[in-house]
Parts: sequence; C-alpha cells; structure tokens
Amino acid sequence: MRIETFVLGELQENGYLVFDDKRSAAVVIDPGDDPEPMITRLDQTGAELLAILLTHAHWDHIGGVRELAERMSGAAHGAPVYLHEADVPLYERVVEQAALFGFHADPQPPVDRTVKGGEALQFGPLRVEVIHTPGHSPGGVCYKVDDVVFVGDTIFAGGVGRADLPGGSWTQLIQSIRNGILTLADATVLYPGHGPSTTVATERATNPFLA
Repeated sequence: MRIETFVLGELQENGYLVFDDKRSAAVVIDPGDDPEPMITRLDQTGAELLAILLTHAHWDHIGGVRELAERMSGAAHGAPVYLHEADVPLYERVVEQAALFGFHADPQPPVDRTVKGGEALQFGPLRVEVIHTPGHSPGGVCYKVDDVVFVGDTIFAGGVGRADLPGGSWTQLIQSIRNGILTLADATVLYPGHGPSTTVATERATNPFLA
C-alpha cells in the first residue's frame, strides 16, 4: 500500500489517495472541495480508481466528488461513492450546509453504496475495514487499511472533532474514539481530515481531550 496526502480547498482538508504497491489501482478518501491535484496524480500514475470513500458528509470533504467523477475520463463513473447511511441526508444538503458557513458547494452525484460499520470492503488488493465513529456527524466512519486508519474529523493530532454541528454529539464522539480508535494497536497510524498524522499511542498518552 502507498498513501499520498493532498491538502485541498478553502478549509485545508486532507484528501488521500491509497494505491496498491504497484500503483495500478487506487481508492480516494475524502476528495475535498478541490480534487484537481488528485485528478492530476491519478492521470500521472494511470491507476484505476476503484472507489470514492467518504468519512462523513460535511461539505469540505465531499464538495469535489462530482468533479472527480466527471474529470477522470470516465474511470470514476465505475468507482462507486461510499458513505454511511446516517450521513446521506447531510450529503444531499451539501449546498445548504456550505452556504450556512458562507461557502459555495455544488450538488453532488448520488451515493452509490451505504455502509453501516463492521464491514470489510475489498478493492482489488486493498482491504478496507469500516469503523462507525459517530459524534462529529451521525454517520462518521473511519477506514482501516492494514496498520493505518483514515479517521476523518473524528480525532486529530492533539485534538478531536467538533460536536456542535447539526447531528453532532460530544458523548458519542468520545465514546467512538475510546471504543473504535484507542482500542487499536499503539503503533496504528491515524490520518485525519485536517492537520498532521499521529498514532494511537500518542493520542492515548497526550491528547488533552481524552484525559
């Protein structure tokens, strides 16, 4: 597995390309609201895009889904969009939720497949485990691939996600982190939706919100 990180859009959201070892196939995690750098990289590698995985449906993470699908020379039309079922209503209101914060977002194509948490998804040689972590949003999920986890806005290096947005819950967020993330092996690397990567051990020991 090879991971490439892209800092995208007005809110500096982290989008990820996850390739197999030969870069012949890839999945996108959270294409942000400006997926142009991801599109360029996929064109450079010639990798087949197998899926677009969304950790949650806030506009800064999903605003580029349509452009990604339309610009990949048809490849992404065969790459289904995955999202937790509880965040589908939020996804469908992307225009309104962006406007609430003074930003613009276009309507996005329908979600192709919903997840619930607990599934293991297979994309070519890439095996992706889904962990439901509500709290930042009702349908927040993390995607575990080997010994790394893409955690969206659930947890950050030294911080945690907001719980004051519609559908958020502080109690759920902390429970999700404690039960779904901190139970993983200490060396597990966490790739968040904003900011630098971290590890389970580091956050367990130093994150002030988890004391």
